[in-house]
Amino acid sequence: MFLGSGEPIIDRLNSHVHNGVRQLLPEALATIQSEGRQFIVGEVDFGRPVGESACGATGPGDEILYAKRPRRWGLTRFVRNRTPEPCSSVVVILKKAEEDDSYILITAFIGRKAEPEPWDRNATAKSYAFWSSHALVWGSEPVVPGTETTVCPW
Repeated sequence: MFLGSGEPIIDRLNSHVHNGVRQLLPEALATIQSEGRQFIVGEVDFGRPVGESACGATGPGDEILYAKRPRRWGLTRFVRNRTPEPCSSVVVILKKAEEDDSYILITAFIGRKAEPEPWDRNATAKSYAFWSSHALVWGSEPVVPGTETTVCPW
């Protein structure tokens, strides 16, 4: 796989590629230009439904809870009374390799760009605002049993 700007992509052993995305990766990556960036968060709109997004806006009346996902440092905000919605875009996150011009695939998922979660070391004020009004659909991602709470951790 290659970026549109020609750099090869390394799919590391522990990349976090969500279900239904792997077959879309070559097409999505081919539209991304590296522009010499060290870290790339690319959102590619396919112009057609390509799957369902598990992250969406929340509002009054939504049943919110928090739980830890595997391989995460903090709790994620979830909503119980929702289902994933059709989506036409894929988000790809890449990091430039240190030893050559290639990029390492960190994650790829169906959906729109989201802010880092509030516990993430890259979180900003925008992260708190985003995750106070958005959540993942409960059941769309595995969680560590026993970590569920209704108390906001941030």
